[in-house]
Amino acid sequence: MRVHASVFAQQSQDWKSGLSKLELLNVFYIHLDITDANLMMAKDVLAYLKEDGRFTVEIHAVLTNPDDLWPILSDCPISCIYFQAEDLASDPFTNIPSSYQGVKKGLAYRWNTLEDLQPEKWKSLDALLIMTTIPGQSGGSFPNEAFQVIGRWRRALAKTWILIDGGIRPEVASVLKILGVSDVVVGAHLMRSENPYKAYLDLLHPDMQVDVQAKYFMINAKNIAQVPSNCSVWEALDVLDRGGLGILMVVDQGKCLGMATNADLRRAVLQEKAGDNHTLWWNENPLSIQSETTFSQMIDLLNRYAMPLHLLPVIDEDQFSGLVHFNYLAHSL
Repeated sequence: MRVHASVFAQQSQDWKSGLSKLELLNVFYIHLDITDANLMMAKDVLAYLKEDGRFTVEIHAVLTNPDDLWPILSDCPISCIYFQAEDLASDPFTNIPSSYQGVKKGLAYRWNTLEDLQPEKWKSLDALLIMTTIPGQSGGSFPNEAFQVIGRWRRALAKTWILIDGGIRPEVASVLKILGVSDVVVGAHLMRSENPYKAYLDLLHPDMQVDVQAKYFMINAKNIAQVPSNCSVWEALDVLDRGGLGILMVVDQGKCLGMATNADLRRAVLQEKAGDNHTLWWNENPLSIQSETTFSQMIDLLNRYAMPLHLLPVIDEDQFSGLVHFNYLAHSL
């Protein structure tokens, strides 16, 4: 996981000491939250970073007037500029200076307003910043409810650069890795720590004892391919192909009867070809967890099984609730 450090998250305004701290940690990705209140300080920081030349700089602008950003950039190289999107009346990049035409352009949304991100916007988006605390403020707590929203958009925008900002702690980073997030903005946890080296290592190699429950980061059942038990193998193959995850759930009137993978259906097709039409083509007893299973309990469960597991259904009292996808689990362990 790549850490983007929020320099303005430290309690003092001594940003030079903050940059020195990051240099010692070999953290060279800088995230600047620029607001109406710190506009002039941000100008000084950008001028300093231009002269230094070692840091990769990105900007999150939370400004009443977006055009106030351009005069303070001082030709400092910028990798990406995000504008907070909720209150924008028009395209904030309309007056971007010619020297910044090639910069990545992004929008920032609070996690609970992402539904406002319409296709015509995200199709042309270079990058998306998802805020899980109040934009422009530091030290907030990450809401568990944001995990599912982040996972849904990570899957929907597979080719878009996604950055998460707000309340990032080691236990949060662990779950975000499973959701496919590889870049996070870290502020208070790093910049206010008495031992920033340990804080940084904890982010990269977190303890797996995490109490976040599966219901917060699973893919909801409504987004998973499902078929009834009277479905033919060939119909099931078609549904599985359209589902995109390589599995489907067998559900009758809300009751989960089992799970079928590509391999299950392939065997069923061969059995049917050989004249056997009576063998069940799904697994009646897949390894599963419940909605309230914690992240650490789930990891303990997986460690007890030798075979590789990529998907884990979430089943509550015979009801199919969702699915945990382990595409990125290797990065968490």
